[in-house]
Amino acid sequence: MDRSTNFTSPARQPLLDHPRAQLRHEKVTGPLPFLNPTSATFNIVPKSKRIAQLTDALSSGSGEEVSPQLGEAQLKWRARDNRKGRHVLVVPRKPTTTDAPKPTATWSAVGKGIWRMCSEYAWWDVSWWIAVVFTVGSAIFVASGFFYWLPLEAPNTEFTNEGSIAGGVTAFIGATLFQVGAVLLIFEACNENQSGCFGWALEQVFSHDHPDKGDAHEEAKKMQYTATDYCEHHHLHGLHKKSAVQMQHPGAGRTWEWWPTWHELTTHYFHEIGFLASIALSIGSTIFYISGIMALPGIYDSLSQGVLWGVYWLAYLSGSVFFLLSSVLYMLETQPKWYKPAPQLLGWWIGVFNGIGAVGWTLSASLGYCSASWCEYQGNLSLLWASVAYLIGSLLLWYEALEKYPVERASK
Repeated sequence: MDRSTNFTSPARQPLLDHPRAQLRHEKVTGPLPFLNPTSATFNIVPKSKRIAQLTDALSSGSGEEVSPQLGEAQLKWRARDNRKGRHVLVVPRKPTTTDAPKPTATWSAVGKGIWRMCSEYAWWDVSWWIAVVFTVGSAIFVASGFFYWLPLEAPNTEFTNEGSIAGGVTAFIGATLFQVGAVLLIFEACNENQSGCFGWALEQVFSHDHPDKGDAHEEAKKMQYTATDYCEHHHLHGLHKKSAVQMQHPGAGRTWEWWPTWHELTTHYFHEIGFLASIALSIGSTIFYISGIMALPGIYDSLSQGVLWGVYWLAYLSGSVFFLLSSVLYMLETQPKWYKPAPQLLGWWIGVFNGIGAVGWTLSASLGYCSASWCEYQGNLSLLWASVAYLIGSLLLWYEALEKYPVERASK
């Protein structure tokens, strides 16, 4: 059995002990067979049936699966959503017994999400900080691209030392923020909630609105699903809140982890596609930062041609290649198969726009080895449009970080 279709141990299975969440084993998927699952579906079943199933599993080693009733909602666990503190509820296309929230992929819900970006400051949420840092950094790189490209397109707009000072300083600040964001990504990946988080309050209610279908006292059962503030994700309540719920690694006895142990790395994180993507981005940011430092005025102007080609442009190029690798891995994390795109998911589009940005920066760095005037023009223009692509991806990342309770409609 592929690793991607099976959780390696009960401790790694999300929501294992939850009284209502039942894993559908055939719905455990991942894009690469040698890496951990990235998606799983859970039926929401009556508490009494779930407890009986767990009891049977403990006594006989296997529990009978409880089939969902027609019209019942389901929970969708995704590695990316779990890392971002998001809780996905899947509502049926034709609800019958479920009083569930409306899907969030509507214009009104998107408008509320955009307003949330302007009005909410989730300073305790590491995912929010990542999005904000990358958004500001990308915006600064857009400004840097204009400082380099605009004098070539419209020479009459150039001011004194526009490229060497304004362009170099903004490139350094942007690279610094990318380095900070990359470090935060590692912290986010190391502190994922490995046990999963339900994130929804379930309340069983009864209605008496069907007197024509039998006894007037017959109770028609249905479930209400509402988002709850009670959540086991650490970054929804503060980084150092000490409670049993907040223990990301109970055996380690800590609530916040700066870096995994070697055992955690070899048994879990080296097989976790999101962690590998964050590592690739961190390596790329560190290498890329070399070119950011060398772009500072007083340093860039004093570099010889050999240093420019062997250090500055090479660091620019190598860092961009790692950015591209990271974007591809983030895209794969959202896909059920490595060859099957997932355009219905916000995380996939974030990977796409970041990938476009990485391609543009790679092209810009490659053109740095060319001395023709058109190479300089196209190189600076590539820096500009690539930074715009990164800015779009970062804004989507910001939106994603604040939408903690997305609701999706079942595909069938």
